[in-house]
Amino acid sequence: MGSTPTLSRHFLVNPCHHRGWGLVDTVTFLFLFNLDTLKDTLSIMSSTYLVLRQSGYSFLFRSIIPKDLQPQLGSRQFQLSLKCGIRHRAKSLALQLYNLTQQIYASIRQSPAEKQLTPQQIKDRLKLELEHFKLPDQVITANHKLVEKETQPTSLQEQVQPGISLAQLSDRYLQAKTEASYPEKTIKGYRDSHQLMLEILGNCTVDSLTHQDGRKLVETIKKLPANRSKCHPKLTIQQLLLLEDAKLLSYKTILKHVERISSLINWAINQGYTNQNVFRGKLEPIRSKQIIEKHFTSDEMNLILGERLKKESLEQNKPERYWVTLLSAYSGARLNEICQLNVDDIQPANGIWLMNINAKTEDKSIKTQAGTRLVPLHAKILKLGFLDYVDQIRNEKQQKLFPNLKKMAGAGFGTRISHWFARYLKKLGIKKKGKNFHSFRHTVVNKLTSQKVYEPFIKELIGHSHGSLTMDVYGGRKPLDVLLNECVIKI
Repeated sequence: MGSTPTLSRHFLVNPCHHRGWGLVDTVTFLFLFNLDTLKDTLSIMSSTYLVLRQSGYSFLFRSIIPKDLQPQLGSRQFQLSLKCGIRHRAKSLALQLYNLTQQIYASIRQSPAEKQLTPQQIKDRLKLELEHFKLPDQVITANHKLVEKETQPTSLQEQVQPGISLAQLSDRYLQAKTEASYPEKTIKGYRDSHQLMLEILGNCTVDSLTHQDGRKLVETIKKLPANRSKCHPKLTIQQLLLLEDAKLLSYKTILKHVERISSLINWAINQGYTNQNVFRGKLEPIRSKQIIEKHFTSDEMNLILGERLKKESLEQNKPERYWVTLLSAYSGARLNEICQLNVDDIQPANGIWLMNINAKTEDKSIKTQAGTRLVPLHAKILKLGFLDYVDQIRNEKQQKLFPNLKKMAGAGFGTRISHWFARYLKKLGIKKKGKNFHSFRHTVVNKLTSQKVYEPFIKELIGHSHGSLTMDVYGGRKPLDVLLNECVIKI
């Protein structure tokens, strides 16, 4: 063909008009030019996203987190081993992971369900994808295909699998639940269970799941240790299964994981992504060996609300411990419902002081629709000076009723109180299985049912659905004086 002529600026604009060049010359040059450009791109990218700490070891993929997401994710970058020591293959893997991380970052910006992702969860997702990447033998061909994938509108997860993958299914499910106003804590629970499923089964397509996969999932979860995130945060599933004498997950926790995953597949069936739930019926129910009393006895309540409570709260300049405990004990309200209250949520109506439990501000959430309600304050609360405390916080120009409590990601405002209360019960000598802060709720229900209070009144007080269309839709809210006189004063 002869030597390739020197390029001119005119050629770059219109190569076909270059003198002395035929069609074959032009096509050949464009191929070589594009190939060189691709190599340059990979070289530039690898210098930023490909890291080799020591010769003879695996390359690392490094992701620089976009500046606008760094405060949210709490990091500037993260690294992930490619488990590959061959440079040209590592470049290809790094480019695929780079494309995927950019999609994840875009998803975090756009999808509320993704905003709770942490760098570790992103790395876990990349690890799953890394296991499924298939590299062609020829590097040039592989690189060429990667460029095509980068320009395609579909996600890498769709390219890896012919059908909808479990990771994609999880994303869509969580998005649907977020749009349906599910609480953050519930969404986080689903996400954790879905991540566990992906670690055990891999990111296969939902329609490829078999009953063997269902059995494998359940049997694996049964063998996992408790408190993994605290005690073994860096161990893989395979490493966790090799641990000896580790305390295993409780049946209750196993059941939660399996139910959440089964719920995901039921949703997939309704959406038309698959036609069977291979996880249904795989976990056998167990017969309870003992009856666990979840409510506090009268003696235990007297001990909890006695003088020791002031020493653990007011005398330590932690008034939130005192008032949150009393409010729950005399109303049966959930821990987070109380801890997230704003000052303006304590208000009078028709001469009755009440708690307005709602999710009117973005930092608040309600577990169910029935959870939005007005709860009259018990006379005992008022007698102890609760309104004086409210006035004090209001005069300090605070928005939150308990400003010392901060919202924890996925757990709400009640985390600190929950941890303190568990320690408090131990000090009192009444900490046992089934006894925790939520026991106040069981105690209120137990007291009222023992006094044969009308069940719909109890359900409205504690924020439970009546369970029937007639009562939920047509029954309406009960007058505050009825709830006060028929329920609250009997606690």
